[in-house]
Amino acid sequence: MSVEEGKKFNLDLLIQQIGPFGKFQLINYLLICLPIAMTAMYTLTFVFTAGDLDYRCHIEPCDGENPSLEAPFLSFTTPPDGDKFSMCKKFAHTPNNTIVDQCQADLFNSNVQQDCVDFVYQDDETTILSEWDLGCSEEWKLSLVGTINNVGQFVCLPLTGYFSDRFGRRTAFILGNVFAAFFGLVRSFSTNYIMFIILEFLEPALSAGVYSAGFILGMELVGPERRVLGAFYINVFYALGEALLGLLAMVTRDWRLLMRVAYAPTFIFIVYRWLIPESVRWLQNMNRTKEAAAVIAAAAKMNRSDLTPEAEKMLNEALYEDDQIKENVKDEKPPKEKEYRLMDALRSRTLVLRVINCSFCWMTICFVFYGMSMNSVSVAGDKYVNFIMTCLIEIPGAAICCLLLDRIGRRLVLCISLLLSGAACIIFIFLSGTPEGVQLTFFLIGKLCISMAFIAIYVYAAELFPTELRHTLLATCSMFGRFGSIIAPFTPLLGKYVESLPMILFAATAVASGILILFAPETLNRNLPDTLKEAEDIGT
Repeated sequence: MSVEEGKKFNLDLLIQQIGPFGKFQLINYLLICLPIAMTAMYTLTFVFTAGDLDYRCHIEPCDGENPSLEAPFLSFTTPPDGDKFSMCKKFAHTPNNTIVDQCQADLFNSNVQQDCVDFVYQDDETTILSEWDLGCSEEWKLSLVGTINNVGQFVCLPLTGYFSDRFGRRTAFILGNVFAAFFGLVRSFSTNYIMFIILEFLEPALSAGVYSAGFILGMELVGPERRVLGAFYINVFYALGEALLGLLAMVTRDWRLLMRVAYAPTFIFIVYRWLIPESVRWLQNMNRTKEAAAVIAAAAKMNRSDLTPEAEKMLNEALYEDDQIKENVKDEKPPKEKEYRLMDALRSRTLVLRVINCSFCWMTICFVFYGMSMNSVSVAGDKYVNFIMTCLIEIPGAAICCLLLDRIGRRLVLCISLLLSGAACIIFIFLSGTPEGVQLTFFLIGKLCISMAFIAIYVYAAELFPTELRHTLLATCSMFGRFGSIIAPFTPLLGKYVESLPMILFAATAVASGILILFAPETLNRNLPDTLKEAEDIGT
């Protein structure tokens, strides 16, 4: 965009004139929030599709046509494992052809144990574990599902960032939803584990950018003092989407049905091409000022805003300027200017250090946030209720965060929420053997605090980087953050060997990140930077 044009069309002034968060922006946000709620389900669907189940060895001499998980003969056919029976071992059986009943204690040798080949599963729920016998030595394949999902997100985020900065936030947002619906439905018809895991990668690899695209799409149309309110709406719907997943899983208890119910409705978001506007900041940055002015004019009309003569003149000049002149201005823009600016950002020591700090903070938040969500089904009590409560606790977390972000600043909220989450995880370690309610309370406190950090990092990172590279750099931080969510699915497996290890890891990373984020600048009440120079000047 030329300097002259930037002076003619002052977007920050116009946004303040139409109202920083009027009816137009509210409707826009609510429409954006619906797909984001669906996206929230897709990031954690594997918790239930690849969820753990109770199972035991199939004892051929004793189990009939419809075996049950609990059986009286387990006391002499299956070795004990703590206060339960082994899930993967059985005693050797020596047949006696002279008798009809082969299920007798004296026919099983308790000194000789054998690995199980067939299994009996709990009959009130179906996951890929029971469908493809992925227990015991194959148990790692369940954890791999969550990791592959997050590897797909890792691949998608930088691609979405580039696509969004190049072709528009709205386009990236809609395409992500369509890809999610398509690959999610196809995955529900998987015939084997290999097909399932390939589709588990492809779906997030092409759709995981929906959240970041929607977040930026909504935020770039509101004033600085209302960005936190917009973030609150988005995160409330995100939490409701996660909780809806737990509710659907509780009702369906079948992984194929769960996926079809969760993914099919997302196809409807194709109509958003005609329902929501493109980001005005992106339009302006692409020298499409007339289209940006049309969005501002529509917002002013719906919000019933009284524009000043200066703002009206600015808007009318942008709306009615000659289209041919606009095309000429576009043609003057070097085709590779975006790449050049990205290299400038990488050469800026200030911006590189901020990207590194934000990336580590993001990695920690993803690791703790998703790790606690996955481990919630292992906390004492009903796993569905625990999961739903762990998701819903994000709503008061979002409310507290939004109240504090505009009062004490983005950086301090990040620091405090990370340190408190780490402290709650440490306390939880010492609560083994206490009542379920006590354990769940501190677990929820830890999740509430890390939820606050998740909101704060999105707001903070979006305000830290310039418009021309905002989604690219935000997606880069989010991409590195996915290293945290990639390893998070293995924490429940680690917990089977050392019960407190997941919470120790959560606490250590949260405390370290909470301290390091204090070295980044504050962005409270600043206009969004449009250029690299403006971004570098934050905090100076």
